[in-house]
Amino acid sequence: MSSLRLEIEQAVGLKFPELNGEALVRFEESLEVPRGAEELMRGFYRHPDRVKKGFQNLHLETASMLELLLPRRSRLREWAEALPERPKEAKLFLKETGEEINKRQERLLQVERQLLEELEDSSADDIFPLPLSAFGSLSVKEPAVKVYLRPLGRLAEIAELNPEQLRQAVRVHFLFLLLLVGGQDLDGRSYSRNPDDSALHLIATVYTWRYLKRQSLELLHCYQEWLRAWGGKRPPQALLGEGGAEKLRAAMVFWRRSASLSWEDSLEIVGRLEAIDERAESETYTVRL
Repeated sequence: MSSLRLEIEQAVGLKFPELNGEALVRFEESLEVPRGAEELMRGFYRHPDRVKKGFQNLHLETASMLELLLPRRSRLREWAEALPERPKEAKLFLKETGEEINKRQERLLQVERQLLEELEDSSADDIFPLPLSAFGSLSVKEPAVKVYLRPLGRLAEIAELNPEQLRQAVRVHFLFLLLLVGGQDLDGRSYSRNPDDSALHLIATVYTWRYLKRQSLELLHCYQEWLRAWGGKRPPQALLGEGGAEKLRAAMVFWRRSASLSWEDSLEIVGRLEAIDERAESETYTVRL
């Protein structure tokens, strides 16, 4: 974890608070199921008990149909080899069993339609998005991160992801988030932001995306699926493309030092400064010509 912490500090240009030369950051992986994750743990089914009951009823109706069909099949096999002794008895048998087959088939189809309706109402769209707190939480005072393994494991099952790769991607995100909330500049000065500020999650997502993209495509894929699970957004291309890292750092300088300044305002300031630099370069180039 220490090497990962150092890589994250270097990527952002901040440091976790230290005491006696040791970084004050605690990372915990918990087997709790936090509030908000209960629906995820149940899986795709909005009403799992009703779905289970539907399968039970369908199983019973199918068994009832087989109890009728198997003796009829045996009798028909006999008559296919040797005709029945009395045609009227055969006619009555076929009529009675045929009517009973139609009745049972109608019941079976009705139960099947009801089950299909329940299954139609059960999908991942009913589960997501979940609150981010269903997967992890952070405390600025300690500072500490707690990641909930059981919801992550359930997400890995549903989305068919490698659970360890998913956990690694989430670890990186929360460590970036914690550093952005309570990290210190390299000169030791501290600036803190409200952990609930939506801009923090956007910035953490940008740094995590850039970091994981350098590691492996599988890690990045796991991260994308996790973002979808709690409604996180893919970072804007302007911050991921060439020059994005410099623009991100510059905007953070303004944003972290002014609690009244929004992230959008910080980006706008950087954009204006870039435009001034571009005009200055253009004018210099024209004079030289």
